[in-house]
Amino acid sequence: MLVLLTVLGAPATTGWAQVQQPHRFEREQKNSDDYYNVISLKEEGLALYRERDKYKNNNRIWELLLLDTALQEKRVVELEIKERYKMVGYEVVPGQVYFLYRTGETTRNDFELVRVTLASGESTRYSIKPDLDFKLTHFSKAGGSFAFGGYVNNEPAIFLYELETGNRKVVPGFFQKDTELVDLRTNQNGTFNTVTIDRGSKGDRFMLFRTFDGSGELLLEDRVPIEENRTLQTGITSTLEREDLVLLGTWGERNSKQSNGFYSLVVDPFNEQKIHYFSFGELAHYLEYLSPKRMKKIQEDTREDLAANKIPNYINYVMPFKLNEYRDGYLLLAEVYTPSSNLNPYYSNPYYYNPYSYSPYGSYGGYGPGYYYPGMGRMYRPYAYGNNVKNNDDIKSSETVLLAFDATGKVKWDHSLKLEDIKLPSVEQVADFSLKNGHVHLLYKNESDLMVKSIPLKEDTTQLLQEKIKLLDPIDEIRSEKEGEGSVRHWYDNTFYVWGYQTIRNVAKTDRVRDVFYINKVVVH
Repeated sequence: MLVLLTVLGAPATTGWAQVQQPHRFEREQKNSDDYYNVISLKEEGLALYRERDKYKNNNRIWELLLLDTALQEKRVVELEIKERYKMVGYEVVPGQVYFLYRTGETTRNDFELVRVTLASGESTRYSIKPDLDFKLTHFSKAGGSFAFGGYVNNEPAIFLYELETGNRKVVPGFFQKDTELVDLRTNQNGTFNTVTIDRGSKGDRFMLFRTFDGSGELLLEDRVPIEENRTLQTGITSTLEREDLVLLGTWGERNSKQSNGFYSLVVDPFNEQKIHYFSFGELAHYLEYLSPKRMKKIQEDTREDLAANKIPNYINYVMPFKLNEYRDGYLLLAEVYTPSSNLNPYYSNPYYYNPYSYSPYGSYGGYGPGYYYPGMGRMYRPYAYGNNVKNNDDIKSSETVLLAFDATGKVKWDHSLKLEDIKLPSVEQVADFSLKNGHVHLLYKNESDLMVKSIPLKEDTTQLLQEKIKLLDPIDEIRSEKEGEGSVRHWYDNTFYVWGYQTIRNVAKTDRVRDVFYINKVVVH
């Protein structure tokens, strides 16, 4: 085992943007080792977890490695997990991380929840038996309970598990046919939101937004009609960092697997309101991943269609991943992708269930609508074929787009960052962003390079930087970087972390070539 940390060089400066990589963590990676999954703990650091080819008391060992914000190792925790248990999700709250396992003992999908206290490494286990043939799609900590969302006999259902007492409660009002549970998300005050959408083929269709307290009592309900010729495909709710609640997502024509644009809805149960629909061709920068000629033609056609009261016909595959709230409104991060011909474009984790195959996500599945802290359960997507083997490259991600909505749900601006056709085994988030002091910074990892787009919100200009991922030693040389592994995520403030797997050569060392897992801390000013 090899662990190395250092302070890396001076900032790279071009114009008014600066990129610093002050710390790097490395660990030797053997061919038989499982890959790490990286969890942001915000200012509490990072958590790395993976299965080990190691057993104790006939249980498999899961390793949890805790790092501080300088990427110094703080603690290693080993969890004994029964071999047949399947890891299906995790949740982070200040001072604690929770891991959810499906026991696989019955068709009812019973669960074991493991709580790890970060300061001590102590773990507590909870056995959760919903007493339903329950197919999990969402879970999130809400106050002193966990909210589990999913389906029973193809109908959406939510039940609560109270940590202190072990009591279970089915939340009423969800068992409706031809209805999809699109989102379940915890607010900053411990309440949680749910979004369900009619998928029926007859009659009027509605979107139903509800907010519950941690005991499952209904606090707010907003029922909004959906236009006859449109459907809402995805939805992400805000979490009450601002006073208002909003729902953002993508829309398309009825029964379409591709999207026509984005929509917004400001939740107001006391007044009638409409869903605001925005077509891709109305946006200033969304189409920049296409040729200028193609972009101009689509924008012209969109203006003509809207003037004639028609739905613009430009469609593509796009997935929203993350909704952030800020002083002036809301920011939505989404990415454009192209599926292979043999893949259901809305790739679904085999451990999760959704009866609506055209739904972009039936679970968070590792590629769901973003990474928040606290208040949202994240689902874990293991590789399909064993230890460290991924599926074939079925997805090509082409662009990241960031949209700003004002408090009324109108689009204020949009910016984009073209991706170099990043290949992935499923629909997964590639880029991330920070907003600080009036600047947005969009980042993504292209092999061993960081691509950074810096956008000052009060100026009509952008800056694109390309920065090599820093190494520990000036004479270290990257021989190769494992394609399709690792990524970039926002960490806290204007700080990101980037991770992956590299083969590094250093002629001054006895072991001239080493295979490593690495994490670099990245600060953008």
